[in-house]
Amino acid sequence: MSYLRTIDVSRTIFVRSLHLTLKMNMKLLLSAIFSFLLIFTAFAQNEAQYPKGKKGYEETYNRNIKKSRIAGVYIPKDIHEAIQELDALSPDGAKVKFTNAPEEVIATKLHFGLGRWISVFWNFEEGSRYVEYLRNLGITDPDHMIQFTIVSYHRYKNGRELDIDKQVAHYKSEREKFLLEYRSNINEISSESRPVKKGN
Repeated sequence: MSYLRTIDVSRTIFVRSLHLTLKMNMKLLLSAIFSFLLIFTAFAQNEAQYPKGKKGYEETYNRNIKKSRIAGVYIPKDIHEAIQELDALSPDGAKVKFTNAPEEVIATKLHFGLGRWISVFWNFEEGSRYVEYLRNLGITDPDHMIQFTIVSYHRYKNGRELDIDKQVAHYKSEREKFLLEYRSNINEISSESRPVKKGN
């Protein structure tokens, strides 16, 4: 009697273990299938949405600059809308600290926080109507685009003139200095010569 009972208990434990194992394996299998489909879909969308090379980038950029929303995020059309968006999205406590900080501190300290948010969500890399607006102003470097946006917002919060023309002139000048220095470094590297020793 106890022998049969032991077999019955063992069978029950085995069946439950098997059921649990199958359930876990099914979860793993479903997770693997889901992950594969997710990755495959992402690659397929990227391939279809963003063709490779310069032509592909230009097509994506030209498509993006016509959109008022990208990935569900509203894209401002100019600096005034950008300021309104930042003001609406920022918590009150953060706005007070932001307003009270000096401009030169804000421009550098928030570059990788708020600046990164601006760059990612307003699609600086693949283009947006805000990026196109900034390029048409004459600001072409993404870091300068970020600084211009943050500084303008800070000036707005402090009731100061934005001085858009002066800011643009400053960023153009900075860009020209960088390009001159970059080109001179390339020329120095390319004009270097060394004597060649003949082998023994």
